Amino acid sequence: MGAAYLGDSRMTARRDTKAAIVEVALRLFAERGYEGVGVRDIAEAVGIQPASLYKHYAGKQAIFDAVVERMNAAYDDLVLKLQMPDGMVPAGATSQLAEGYATLPPGAIEAMSVAMFRYWTEDEHAVSFRHLLVMEQYRSPAIGRLYRSYFMEKPLEHQAKLFAEMMRVGYFKQSDARLMAIEFFSPILLLMVAADGCESAAERNKIADCVRAYVERFGRMHAREG
Repeated sequence: MGAAYLGDSRMTARRDTKAAIVEVALRLFAERGYEGVGVRDIAEAVGIQPASLYKHYAGKQAIFDAVVERMNAAYDDLVLKLQMPDGMVPAGATSQLAEGYATLPPGAIEAMSVAMFRYWTEDEHAVSFRHLLVMEQYRSPAIGRLYRSYFMEKPLEHQAKLFAEMMRVGYFKQSDARLMAIEFFSPILLLMVAADGCESAAERNKIADCVRAYVERFGRMHAREG
């Protein structure tokens, strides 16, 4: 029994250290940039020797990959927590996704949009990750591609497919789906930048209210009458 307990404790400590490395690395990357942080810096901030860090990760790139993996998992968890249709239907089932959004109760889409906006502008890890990508996009082609994927290409592609399907089945007026996606997402990205400059919760709340009003207005403008 004692040996088993000791083994469990070691496993827990190992998991905690591995998670701490990722968390500390994300903070340091966001503060100093990817190139401005070394493995020794991360190990020192965690409180371990570099040799101990290498027991968990092969190097800095592996740690960065773990940061990205963590953020992807956190985003997926948020989608499920908010009960967004994106997390409730199979991947690629655009018709089911369109039906899911079209049948949400009044105000639900606006509430989901605000919650997602607050995640990217208020959650400590999400903000650090976003700032890291913004800062490093011009110095690292790989991180630049990752930034564009997260905040341009994937959102626009996703929204364009969704809007095209919602037009096809009659929920939205006919229009250019790609331009609709740009119209929808661009102001939200702009408001994220505005939120970065907020110095108080009251200011952030005003911007969140703008997001809610904008999403509601977008829906009214494009909804098919009748």
